[in-house]
Amino acid sequence: MLRRALYSWAFNRKAWATDPPEEWQVALDWMQRHSLPVSELEEPNVLRRGLDALCRKVDGAAAAAKTVNRKKAAANEVFGAAVERGYFTQNPLNGLRWTAPEVAEEVDPDCVPNSAQVARLLAAVRALPGRGPHLYAFFGCMYYAGMRPA
Repeated sequence: MLRRALYSWAFNRKAWATDPPEEWQVALDWMQRHSLPVSELEEPNVLRRGLDALCRKVDGAAAAAKTVNRKKAAANEVFGAAVERGYFTQNPLNGLRWTAPEVAEEVDPDCVPNSAQVARLLAAVRALPGRGPHLYAFFGCMYYAGMRPA
């Protein structure tokens, strides 16, 4: 409910012409009561807690390292805009010592299909109409040359 209220009304200027539905207003009121003042975002411990929260998905499970890096970059952009608008004299993230989780560059062998599975997959791709033969060559090269999308 909170996510819907934020995306559909609070972060949507066009929706501000009307009052939010009552259930959204309840969620927005809760968010206002539980949000920190902007000035507290200059505290290193508060920032670390926020960055640590980027390392978790909504369900509480650990987020992928690339996701964390993308979210941290977005947070950095938000702080840059806040500096530009005068909320901060400098980006609070600039001097913060925090280490993001490492990006796993290894291939999990359990995720790689065996040769029989690849042969069946490639045969199915080649049978596709249109670009099937092109995709057959593309995926065949990827598998047999050991190439990875990364």
